[in-house]
Amino acid sequence: MSSPKYPLKELKKLVTKWMRGEDSGYFSAPSASTDYVIHVMSCTEQEAATLIWEGLLKLDESDFSSRLLMWSNTVVADLYGLEGYLGHNWYVKFLIEENVIEAISFHPLEGDLRLADGRTLEVTL
Repeated sequence: MSSPKYPLKELKKLVTKWMRGEDSGYFSAPSASTDYVIHVMSCTEQEAATLIWEGLLKLDESDFSSRLLMWSNTVVADLYGLEGYLGHNWYVKFLIEENVIEAISFHPLEGDLRLADGRTLEVTL
């Protein structure tokens, strides 16, 4: 069984700094993640960004699924499943480099997701 590469404590510290306006934050593909949330939640772009950050703060170690290789297999990202957030199950992927969140994917599950503890999250949309 794999374990997360990035401590959730570090992720939550960076997200909290962003929410306080101490850091600009960064989505590698802001339109993809925010567009998903806008579509599902019928909200504005700013509201979607806030919902994403609040969702990241809700992650727990038990939500971990696996590590994934990204960008031509050169970096590792952690994959989580966020159960029941805003009434849906979400796919959450991120990586942190040099104290910066370099990439975030945050969207409703497109297929069932098996978590490391053996639970399976089902598609809710």
